[in-house]
Amino acid sequence: MPWGITLILVAAGLGLCLLGGLRSDDVVGLLMRIIGVVFLLAASIFGRLLWLDLAGIALALWLPSANKRQQV
Repeated sequence: MPWGITLILVAAGLGLCLLGGLRSDDVVGLLMRIIGVVFLLAASIFGRLLWLDLAGIALALWLPSANKRQQV
């Protein structure tokens, strides 16, 4: 995939993810985040962006485990 299209997908994906969090409507915000993640995945898979793949792996390792029960 050409670098121009990859950069557009990354910019659009990040923009949609950030704008989705600012929306007052939960459904529209969630839809914007889902579309943003799809754009980022498409740029990562088809654009062969190693830094985006490494950032996704780092985020997955940073997230708390689903097995841990946090006491409140």
